[in-house]
Amino acid sequence: MMMTENPRNERVRSLERGLEIIEFLSRRTRSSLADLRQATGYSNATLLRLLASLQHRGWVRRNIVEGQYELSHSIGKVLGENARAHPLAELAGPILLDLKGRRTGLPSDLNAVTGPGRIEIIESTRLRGPMAPTRTALGIRPSMVLSAHGRAILAFSPEAVAEKHLESLKNFAGKEELRMIEGGFLATEIAETRKRGFGLREAAYWQAPFDPGPELGAMAVPIISSSGVHGSISILWMVDDMNIDEVLAFGCLDDLQKAARRVAEVLDRERIKAPDILSM
Repeated sequence: MMMTENPRNERVRSLERGLEIIEFLSRRTRSSLADLRQATGYSNATLLRLLASLQHRGWVRRNIVEGQYELSHSIGKVLGENARAHPLAELAGPILLDLKGRRTGLPSDLNAVTGPGRIEIIESTRLRGPMAPTRTALGIRPSMVLSAHGRAILAFSPEAVAEKHLESLKNFAGKEELRMIEGGFLATEIAETRKRGFGLREAAYWQAPFDPGPELGAMAVPIISSSGVHGSISILWMVDDMNIDEVLAFGCLDDLQKAARRVAEVLDRERIKAPDILSM
């Protein structure tokens, strides 16, 4: 008589395999499908099935910018803060994908405040690959003085918080940043940012000599929940193709501001607090 597979045994094996994936991601933070295949020995089909189940349960997410897998922020309470996705990246990801600019070819970056004077890109819809006009930005720590993100955050933070950011910046800022802070250029730019409602990237900022690609323009708006400023959302364009007036005429500012409000509402609903900069 031919023996049939016990459904219970199959479920147990699937559970073991799922736990193996979770254990691996908790050590690596992020991983590609190829990395998971090499580590576990499972086929792509098996891994994709297991990952789909884990995503459906809210234990794993796949980031936008690199297509890599990481543990969701909800599992961080079990495995520790460092093992999980940044909650802002997870909650704002679907909203980032819904931006009108992205649907027509203009990518966006999602930026989080990580400490006094410090911010970091935690999600992005930039194109990938060596020939992409806008390189992957995940993990970049923009200048709070020169970037659209930093200027938007400084402009719309409470005065005491903005002062704490600036005091901290003086300890590690570069010469150009210090010149702009101490010479009053940044104060003027922050006042302009408040007036127009968005931060603008300094011309030629982040034009690395080893990766001279096309110059990018960027505008950013802050993400402000009831607990404070969490970060910012930007939209990017190639300055050879568009200028700020064309970007504004395209409706990008209204789109970004609506997205930022949607993210803030989700953060409040999930009771995710903004970083308490004054206590750091």
